[in-house]
Amino acid sequence: MARRKEATTSVYLPDGTRMFIKVMDGLLPEDLIVQGAKAEGYRIITGKDKFPVIDKKTKDYLVRLDILPE
Repeated sequence: MARRKEATTSVYLPDGTRMFIKVMDGLLPEDLIVQGAKAEGYRIITGKDKFPVIDKKTKDYLVRLDILPE
């Protein structure tokens, strides 16, 4: 099985918060769920909404798989 390529870096936001960014190829539905859960945890802790933006094509696919509600 081929390994997926990924790159990770961190950036500092204007308020001094450090944010880690990971870019992966060949995204799976599970990847979006994990990133969404991390973003929700961040929102609960900080009150800042950082949920990843999901385009319509991907969202429709996740709805069809019954992962996201309609």
